Amino acid sequence: MYDDATWFPVCAGLSALGVVAAFFAFRRRGAAAGLRLFGWAVLPMAIYLTGMVRLLWTVGAALVKWVSGFVFSPYVWAGLALFGVAAICLPVAAAMRRRRSRAGEVEAGRTTSGTRAAGSNAVGSNAVGSNAVGSNAVGSKSAGANPGGTAKGAGKPKAVEQGKGRSKDKPEDPLAGFEDIDEILKRRGIS
Repeated sequence: MYDDATWFPVCAGLSALGVVAAFFAFRRRGAAAGLRLFGWAVLPMAIYLTGMVRLLWTVGAALVKWVSGFVFSPYVWAGLALFGVAAICLPVAAAMRRRRSRAGEVEAGRTTSGTRAAGSNAVGSNAVGSNAVGSNAVGSKSAGANPGGTAKGAGKPKAVEQGKGRSKDKPEDPLAGFEDIDEILKRRGIS
């Protein structure tokens, strides 16, 4: 139990011993050592005079009670086990979310680059091969440009259709996908 009459002589005695030690430290090791020890020496009396001894006593008693109940209680150990499970699950879940979002970004980047390569730019683009109506980008065929009158196969380069039976050992022609563009340019008188 806390008692002011007990704590005053304890704090005063600690401060007095500290001041004596600070005096000897000042004489033997210099002003810096003496001043540092004097600062530590006045702390017990400062704690007593501000009423913090009661606070420290209450906190200490509650801590001791909690620790003693902690050691012998299976409920507390179960709570600690659940804290451990939470400490493992939360970072793992965060890492899994980051990994999934990165995979989604990579997949979206592949889809975007794949559709651009296939020639599905926005309507009204100024790319090579667009007509006055504003057809899609390079490599697309309009219904009027197709000799059969249908838009079937629009956007597919002929090299892709013809290259299905090729062996993988032969190097591909770097201009393989530009036959449609060359045909459109010849029709318009540009070569």
